[in-house]
Amino acid sequence: MELTNVYHSAVDGKFYRTNRGAEMAKLFEGEAIQFKAGVVTPGDIEDVKAVTILDEMLGLARPLYTLRKMCRPVAMNKLAMRIDVATALAGQEKVAPMVEAEISKEAYSKVDFALWKNVVHLAVADESEMRTSHALLSISTADAAEDLVRMENSQIATIAEACTEKVAGTVYSDWSAKTNNVSDTDPMVAVLKSMSYILGKGYSPSFLAMHPTIWEGFVLNTIIADYVDKGIMVLSADGGYFQLPGYPRMDIIVDHALTETPDATHGPLVGAAGKGIFLGQGPTAAAKYRDEKAGYDAYIIRQWLEPKIVIQDAIDKIAT
Repeated sequence: MELTNVYHSAVDGKFYRTNRGAEMAKLFEGEAIQFKAGVVTPGDIEDVKAVTILDEMLGLARPLYTLRKMCRPVAMNKLAMRIDVATALAGQEKVAPMVEAEISKEAYSKVDFALWKNVVHLAVADESEMRTSHALLSISTADAAEDLVRMENSQIATIAEACTEKVAGTVYSDWSAKTNNVSDTDPMVAVLKSMSYILGKGYSPSFLAMHPTIWEGFVLNTIIADYVDKGIMVLSADGGYFQLPGYPRMDIIVDHALTETPDATHGPLVGAAGKGIFLGQGPTAAAKYRDEKAGYDAYIIRQWLEPKIVIQDAIDKIAT
């Protein structure tokens, strides 16, 4: 039997509670958790425990959501929503003196979101708690956070890599290949073609994303080393960044969820962060229950989300 059910709203950042399964479908309905002076009831204690677990898990997961950097997060208070996405705004050129410019109407497209649910179910047996000298639930909470991150990053990667390839000349050719210790390919040739396409469509590219194996070939590329020596590129533990003269700054994103071996439909990604991909974010919930017959305490963590490409021209891939 579920003892308590706590939601963390992506919209207002508050925690909400409900104690009946039927109420779980009515997101954000219920009493906002408040810590009032006076007697603390057993129900209050359970709520606080659930909030603590959920808050700790969210805090542990937040720095690991690598591929969120590519997206524009959109907090949602419903699991199915339609949002308006601005796609274009046309200005008026060469307006004559004393002439009123026409009002430019921004173009919008309707985008439907139907959030899906990622779930982590963690349990700690009574015997395990009795035999150990450390907090198993804290370890399980950290593991749950990592698995929520793994699922979200994987799902964003799948959606992002489904983008259409825009530039015929943008071809991935083994960035790690060398002849006489000199790299055969300059990765920036393909990257700049993608960047130029996106710029030409009116968006500012801001990231280059790839799998760690491709990143290894990129870092060890002798031509890239020359960019680093000239100060055009900065490499760091989390990827780094580069900015060629006349181009926007590009952050480098490295994550295992992205394709390791590029093919005709997958490869490193170039895009404008927050323009090409939206991430619909629903609530995250923690339900605590006790199975007395089996002898364990458990938490079920549920997270609702959906990444979606909303502007194809703001993201490109470098396939083979």
